[in-house]
Amino acid sequence: MQVLIYIWRNLKRNKLRSMLTILSVGFSLALMTVLHGYMAMQGEWGKEAEKHGRIVVMNSQGFSGTVPIAYVDRIRGMPGIDAATPYAWYGGNYKEEQMPFAQFATDPNAVFNVWDEYHIDPAELAAWRSTRSGCVVDRRLAAKRKWKIGEKIPLQGTFYPFNLDLVLCGMFDSPKNTDSLWFHWQYLDEGLKAMNAPGSGNAGTIFAKLARAEATSGVAQAIDDRFVSSENPTRTQTEAAFAQMFADMLGNIQDYIRNIGLAVAFSLTLVAANAMAMSMRERTTEIAVLKAIGFSRLRVLVTVLGESCWMTLLGGTLGVAIGCLCLQLLHQINSQFFPFAIHEMLGAWLLYLFAISAGIGVASGVVPAVRAAQLSVIDGLRRVV
Repeated sequence: MQVLIYIWRNLKRNKLRSMLTILSVGFSLALMTVLHGYMAMQGEWGKEAEKHGRIVVMNSQGFSGTVPIAYVDRIRGMPGIDAATPYAWYGGNYKEEQMPFAQFATDPNAVFNVWDEYHIDPAELAAWRSTRSGCVVDRRLAAKRKWKIGEKIPLQGTFYPFNLDLVLCGMFDSPKNTDSLWFHWQYLDEGLKAMNAPGSGNAGTIFAKLARAEATSGVAQAIDDRFVSSENPTRTQTEAAFAQMFADMLGNIQDYIRNIGLAVAFSLTLVAANAMAMSMRERTTEIAVLKAIGFSRLRVLVTVLGESCWMTLLGGTLGVAIGCLCLQLLHQINSQFFPFAIHEMLGAWLLYLFAISAGIGVASGVVPAVRAAQLSVIDGLRRVV
């Protein structure tokens, strides 16, 4: 206990230097927390997707290719498939806002069979099915936008040259905030055909619900084999793999984050080591006096290392707290890309960040601690600070 009190008093001795070092560690660890939190979110997204036994069928050439709408009925009739629906990204602007939330053209008769964990009032679902220009939205999105049933929602096309004049028919509840709006695929398709515009007849992607989740690989292979010789061959994958694909578009993001983390940790080690070296130089005579009154080399070593670790752990705690707050704010602002609240993805990655801050403390304090432990009483008392 006396050692801890002594360490705390030493940290307060030069408050400005200690505070600047703690803040340097803190804000750098905040950046690492956001990056590693994003990786953890991708992992949780994949785990969540695996629970529901869905697969995604897209063109083998990616999003630039076409998946004919006729494929939907063919996939529905295949063994192992419970339900299937087109799921075409619209990506329109709402008033003056550019693509402020996700918008998908789908089949109102099948979409809630594919996403069977989502729930909607039967009367609202019936109203949507009977209204060609109708739409439904995630209840959280409706609350954020203050939309009510019957609300007019105009969307200006960006990818498609056809604007939508939608009316809100219902709201669905989902386990996670999807920030999504769903409307009739046929409404979009009929509008494109009337304009002789490209894009008609394209389902975009097809989401299918499996009868047995463990049969994923076999069903996916059967779908791809069925269309392999067609003009539009497919690539079928799990929903988790489909979600991971967007992260892979940025390259090997895990390696990027790992390398950034190593660079940040190395820089922080140099900053903290400089602060500890200055502190030990100022206290050379004091350390000599401590050794003269009975402090052993081990006790001096532990004291100096403890001071270094305590300083970086304070910074690490501050940084992790700031980073977690940023992740929570990103979830509230853009839940489409940050679908999980921070409490839903707590895990070993947070302990890893605290371990990094402790490791920085050890690495930055080991040289000053060894030199302090080896300092002779006579040399220390001779030195003039």
